[in-house]
Amino acid sequence: MKKITLATLIGLILTGCGGGGGDDSTAPQPPVEIKPQTVQGTINAVNVPANTIEVNGYSYDVASVAYGTDIQFSIKDLQKNMMVAVSTSSKAGALVQLEPTMVGKVTYIDRANSTFVINGATLTFSLDQNIDVSDWVMVSSLPQATETGLGYKVLSVVKFEHEGLVGQYEVEGRLSSLNENNKTFTLGAATQVRYTDNIIEDNATLQNGQWVEVKGQMVGDTFDASEVDVETYDASDNDNEIEGVVTWVSNDKSQFELNARGHFMVTGSTYFEDGTKANLNMGVMVEVTAVNGIAREIEFENDFDGDFGDAWHEFEKKGILANITATSFTVNDFKIEIDSQTFVDKNEKLVDLDGSRVEVEGVIIGSRYVAREIEREDD
Repeated sequence: MKKITLATLIGLILTGCGGGGGDDSTAPQPPVEIKPQTVQGTINAVNVPANTIEVNGYSYDVASVAYGTDIQFSIKDLQKNMMVAVSTSSKAGALVQLEPTMVGKVTYIDRANSTFVINGATLTFSLDQNIDVSDWVMVSSLPQATETGLGYKVLSVVKFEHEGLVGQYEVEGRLSSLNENNKTFTLGAATQVRYTDNIIEDNATLQNGQWVEVKGQMVGDTFDASEVDVETYDASDNDNEIEGVVTWVSNDKSQFELNARGHFMVTGSTYFEDGTKANLNMGVMVEVTAVNGIAREIEFENDFDGDFGDAWHEFEKKGILANITATSFTVNDFKIEIDSQTFVDKNEKLVDLDGSRVEVEGVIIGSRYVAREIEREDD
């Protein structure tokens, strides 16, 4: 998948908006209500007799339901709060692709504390009574801040006995603790993954901070990967609506990160619904309609009440940048990490800032301070 860089987005804004990014003195007008060609989000409702589902407030006639490229399902298998991607490219109707965070076997259930274990991860959710240990399930979730790092807010857990699904293992999450010598990394807070270079899709280079989808097998306490795919949000000339949680936002609210896997730019023409620009904060649930990485519309979905964790914290540091390594640097001897979502202003290289006064914005993930934007401090 093609990653949208900050420099590319800025170039698009300067070209498409006359170089100024919009006039904040003129209130943005709501975009014409057109059903987007592609939608990523949770199912709000399923109507089997009518053969329709509702996603992000839009109703779709379902032509097909699939998981991966070769496992077919029907609309009867769909349930509320399952994560899906919907495409209207077919004249026959909507193509629905199941987009779970995890697929695998439940290995432990603690009903008293509403927790269960799948693929080495302990998740919090009150399971249906018909789900037992050793059942095969599909978990849909969104990122959630915890005191130990970026975890999962479980939205639904669906039991399947589909012969094509049983035996399939999948887990998505934020990549950390990458060890290129041992060929291991961690997904989320706890899932330990073992990989080889030849199974990485599109010859991508793995980096800490990426959102990664892994398929393979659980071998003891380790996920033995057979396929590793780095996930981000592609640039598109057409409206692409994505539901998710804001996982970082710049101090001036000119850009933000969604679901820990993609950045969007906010301009003077961005329209806000059910909230204002001031409400664009970490942990808030939104629907983003974007073209080429520029947010045309941001709709707030909750009451800004921290449903996705109250452990979202940002930081800002100013001072002399030094001690640059492949994974970190210091500002006035304070260690700050870098990852795949770290950007340097004006497309400079980090090494060019060695010894300079800088301003760093970032997020606190567990006990780690991770840079999101680095720029030279104004004289």
